[in-house]
Amino acid sequence: MKRRVRPWLWLALSLPCTGLLLTWGFFRLRPAPSPQVSPVPAVQPAHVPERRSLLPQPPMASPRPLEAKEPDLHQRWVELNNEATSELAAGELEAAVEKFERCLAADPGSAVFAGNLAEALVRLAKVEHDRGALDAAIAHLARAIELGSARADHVALEDILARWRRELELVREDWTEGSDRFELSFDKERKDLLHHSHEVLEQLEESYEYLKGWFGTDPMAGGPPLRVVLYDPEQFDRLTGLGDWAGGVFDGVLHISVRDLTSGEGWRAVLTHELTHAFVQAVAGSDVPGWLNEGLAQLMEKRAGLVASMAARLRGQELYPLERLVGSLAGWDDPAAIARAYAESLCFVDYLRASFGDEALRRMLAGLARNQTPAAAFLEWSTVPLEVAFQDWKAALER
Repeated sequence: MKRRVRPWLWLALSLPCTGLLLTWGFFRLRPAPSPQVSPVPAVQPAHVPERRSLLPQPPMASPRPLEAKEPDLHQRWVELNNEATSELAAGELEAAVEKFERCLAADPGSAVFAGNLAEALVRLAKVEHDRGALDAAIAHLARAIELGSARADHVALEDILARWRRELELVREDWTEGSDRFELSFDKERKDLLHHSHEVLEQLEESYEYLKGWFGTDPMAGGPPLRVVLYDPEQFDRLTGLGDWAGGVFDGVLHISVRDLTSGEGWRAVLTHELTHAFVQAVAGSDVPGWLNEGLAQLMEKRAGLVASMAARLRGQELYPLERLVGSLAGWDDPAAIARAYAESLCFVDYLRASFGDEALRRMLAGLARNQTPAAAFLEWSTVPLEVAFQDWKAALER
């Protein structure tokens, strides 16, 4: 079931914001030119490297190249495989999957064809999940896992598949409404959500306009609506396994825990926080260090007194080195350690913003989009090594 929010509501919420940044930005990849395939029958098929599209994983070595059997037939499937790699690079996922399927059917023993098909299925499943086609996403990810047993991220993909299956159980009977930018889903038995869902959409639109101004770009313009799913805390914990310390998760979809929409305003900060993660990924990709990602998301909540209270809590504690805060902070096991890592990330990012300006943060995100490290981008912008700035912040914290 869907109902659409009237366009005038969003017009009334638009804010004239400005800012600066760059690109998951729903940038359309330009179709790659057709690969130059040699007519020599012994040419080997192109191998598609795994893209860290769901969870950051180390790169996997290329599988052993296909051995030619019947030269003419082998050449035909090599050419089809290489056409599919170009389509995959251009984001034409369904066409790529269809061609990789034909290649693998022709040579079921090919590790290259199987690996390429698995990678294409993973990417297609991610897109389907993000737009709400959960049945198709689950089916395609399950097939990718079956084909890609040697993938470095095999265990991570199995965990994601299990979570998607739980998500499907939770949202199958949900009520859905939305706008051009957002598709909001929730349990239709939740009267607090049913009667106040417009407030959620208003908050999302207001936050979107602010973030669009700060980032200086609208990375999701022209793309499908961003899915937002509201859960009660018990459902949220069942889905994520994060317990009650977390209020939301972004994995291409905004999953938000809300006990009672009418009993407080905390959900507003959670929406802004998770929407910031969506912007960060759209602009800089999926390899943004945890300290920068979480620090910026907390900063964008604009909660009065939060930085000061977190700084006071950190004084006298042994702080984590910056390299310890690179990966996902939400994946840590100890809630107390997670809280300290989040507080440290917020305070350090706030220090960088106060000392070097918002542009320093934007430059680090921009650098990540072009495969530059945050440290290199920060040094290029500020002429100060990032580690020096980190040590200066630690010293300032104790004063």
